[in-house]
Amino acid sequence: MKTLAFSLGLIAIPFAFLSASPPNFKQVSKQANWVAHIDFQSILKSKIGSHIFSEIKKDPNVAQQIAGIKAALGIDIENLGSATAYGSGKEDEAVILAKGGINSSQIEGFASLNENIQVQERGNQTLYSFKKGAFCKLGPDSVIMGSNMKLLGHGLDVLSGKSPAQSEKRMTSLLAEMVDQPMALMTMHLTKVMTEQERSLSVPEAALLKKTGLMGFALGESGQSMRMAMVMQAENEETAVHLENILRGASSLMALGTDIQIQPELDEILPKMKSSVSRTKKNVGMMIEVETDLLLEKISEEMQRRAAKQSISNQDSLPR
Repeated sequence: MKTLAFSLGLIAIPFAFLSASPPNFKQVSKQANWVAHIDFQSILKSKIGSHIFSEIKKDPNVAQQIAGIKAALGIDIENLGSATAYGSGKEDEAVILAKGGINSSQIEGFASLNENIQVQERGNQTLYSFKKGAFCKLGPDSVIMGSNMKLLGHGLDVLSGKSPAQSEKRMTSLLAEMVDQPMALMTMHLTKVMTEQERSLSVPEAALLKKTGLMGFALGESGQSMRMAMVMQAENEETAVHLENILRGASSLMALGTDIQIQPELDEILPKMKSSVSRTKKNVGMMIEVETDLLLEKISEEMQRRAAKQSISNQDSLPR
């Protein structure tokens, strides 16, 4: 399972902390401080995703694990649809709605056979809870999960209309304008999330973020490039102008390059990134673009390095 987890993690490298085409906010709690949505099919059909997945399936162990997950749990990794997650910002607390590539009846059957899983009825729904989470079937190919039974119940109340949901966000449309058909998208109230996690910020950052409301991030493949976009919503246009100037300065520094060494892989990619900054009233956006082939080259190098390291480790573990 570690091999599969690492391999799927590689697919997620360019999509970390992000999500996909605009989520259905009618399914998201009004109390949520962050929302993330991911379209697995968009990722798997992208140039990077399709290449990496075809490569990792060549590993017999990975192929066996993928088949095993489908046989045991009814989760078809190659045909996963989409997932939406949201939460307040507290660590290890979230609600996730997943649809596509899932045999929910098979998952229920697997859960009912586990003596460590508790089952309870909630109206006409059956809820399953275990040590670190809970879930409920929504349809033949969809489920809702929560970090605990209370969060699962709240998520179900949002779906039924008993608890208020969020309204559509202008930010998601702004991100979609910057990145065609985004495969990944996320919005968050950063200050609220940091408060929930009881984390502090340095003085310059705190002063800036206190005047910033929502932040949004998106990623997508456009032509021969990967585009990553960020939008910050200021409390007024004056603050937005300051944010715009800060981001333009960062964009200029990126274009000039830097002698500061961060990571060998990033040091090679950063000078080749293109960036642009825009502002629409209180919303300030920044887009970064990098050639897909360059990212693919670096990810492939990392996969080969990991494979070689694993091969040496396996040889060392053989009995002498």
